[in-house]
Amino acid sequence: MTSDEIRRRFLDYFVKVLARENMEHIEVPSSSLIPENHPTLLFTNSGMVQFTPYFLEEKDPVSDFGSKRLCSAQKCIRTGDLDIVGISKYHNTYFEMLGNWSIGDYGKKEAVKFSFDLLTNKDYGFGLDPSHFYPTVFAGNEDAPEDLETIEAWKSVGIPESRIPRLPASENWWAPGPIGPCGSCTEVLYDRGPEYGPEEEVPGMTDNPRYLEIWNAGVFMQFNRDESGKLVPLAKLSVDTGSGLERLSVLLQNVDSNYETDLFRPIIEKIASLSVSPVDVRKVEIKSSIQRVADHIRASTFLIVEGLYPSNKDQGYVLRRLIRRIFDECVWKLDIDSSKIIEILPTVIEINKERYPELDKLDFITGVFKTEIDQYKLASDRTRSFIIKNYVKKGIKEVINPFDIYQSQGASRDLIENLANEQGINVDFSNFDNDVASHQDKSRSNMSQRFKGGLGDHSEETTKLHTATHLLHQALREVLGDHVHQMGSNITPKRLRFDFSHDKKMTDEEIKKVEQIVNQKIKESLTVNKVVMSKSEAEKTGALHFFADKYTDEVSVYFIGDSIENAWSKEFCGGPHVKNTSEIGGFKIIKEESVAKGVRRIRATNVL
Repeated sequence: MTSDEIRRRFLDYFVKVLARENMEHIEVPSSSLIPENHPTLLFTNSGMVQFTPYFLEEKDPVSDFGSKRLCSAQKCIRTGDLDIVGISKYHNTYFEMLGNWSIGDYGKKEAVKFSFDLLTNKDYGFGLDPSHFYPTVFAGNEDAPEDLETIEAWKSVGIPESRIPRLPASENWWAPGPIGPCGSCTEVLYDRGPEYGPEEEVPGMTDNPRYLEIWNAGVFMQFNRDESGKLVPLAKLSVDTGSGLERLSVLLQNVDSNYETDLFRPIIEKIASLSVSPVDVRKVEIKSSIQRVADHIRASTFLIVEGLYPSNKDQGYVLRRLIRRIFDECVWKLDIDSSKIIEILPTVIEINKERYPELDKLDFITGVFKTEIDQYKLASDRTRSFIIKNYVKKGIKEVINPFDIYQSQGASRDLIENLANEQGINVDFSNFDNDVASHQDKSRSNMSQRFKGGLGDHSEETTKLHTATHLLHQALREVLGDHVHQMGSNITPKRLRFDFSHDKKMTDEEIKKVEQIVNQKIKESLTVNKVVMSKSEAEKTGALHFFADKYTDEVSVYFIGDSIENAWSKEFCGGPHVKNTSEIGGFKIIKEESVAKGVRRIRATNVL
């Protein structure tokens, strides 16, 4: 069974099969990998992240989705396992989480029944043998009691109590972060037999590959952990389940690891084919390196199409780290020329574009990769020259303070280590992490505070230029494409500075066209209107907003035109703005320049 068939069969079960019992679920599209309104998460790391406000009863699922019963295939990123990615058979940076949810509708018994039915049914399910199932349950602790109800639910579908392991909170208590909805869970382990590992009296406490976790068949959201760490019971029990598509594919395709499934196999083969010399994939180090590249390039591709660019902060830093690790693995371990890395991208896109058509942007994705790889190669060449000049030629055999190289050459720890090893030089990294952390803390403390929205003040001239940024934003999207998004702004009474996502220098013709469009909209004397609405309703209007910004449930949308439906420009914004575009007076672009890889900046004024 292909991974596409597995995904479709999972979703069809909840949407179509359960409709026979009047228990049908609504399929909800995957949310962004960049979560909104979740201050503790850099990335969406589970299927339930987008549903958190519904578990907390801050939003109504019936109003937004038409049902309290939902299912989805969610794109996820987890970075906590980066050090074992490529080594572990089952951990990936990017993965898909198949899941079903009940938001105050059904409970533990139904969740267990549905998972058992889907996993075992040979007609519409996966046809697995239930005699191999070991569903784990929460053993209880000082916060919450043993989950006896779930034990009884598994017994009711035929699982003997002797095959229901009771595990501690470290294994069977789930939460998306340090605060928020949480509860006990039940995970289905599948016994793959003695050829995969020794038998265990209590499966689930080790990483024994014999017992493969194929589904967290129910996180039972009974509590909300507040900022003080206290568990507060929720008014209604909700159910959150999650089955990793990659893990399920391992079992149903009868292979040994995620990297042998159809989700990875073509990528692995492509990587191996690019090596200058034949690679022996039987060698553990080589195999792990290829798998790490496959994982990182897949994750990076999905992040880039979300509008993310490599940078030195937050999500952009993770993307930069992934791409640079790809470079390190390819160049230093697999003998692949850095210019060949982008040749892997078409394979990644081909595997995933049917389900995620937004990936069909090869030129754009390639451009981001190539820019970052070229920049890193320059850093590599510069650092190599530095090491040769200051260490090799001076006969120094050890780098005592690698932080000096990090700071002066912009080289990562891995790059310093690889280049030093290349030259036969040892490196003492004992104080490196502390030095870097101290440097970053100092940099953060020196950053000045900005007015919200980048406004220097709320004067009349600043207000005019603030409104002009809305016109500029839309004009840039019309001329350059919908990939353009505002990345930041700074506005004073004399000029505006507008940063936006774009991977190349604008031509003189493009600059002139953007300027003409803005001035035309000023000339048309369009009204500037404000409406306050719920965030979900505002999103449905197509209003632009920062993907990484945190918004309240009620937002202001400024639109330029007669109505929000046919407005020429509409954005989430706190204001202030002029009442009519004619008040701006005019618009002149002074300069267009690069401020970071994939980010351009326009400086402009309304003084003609």
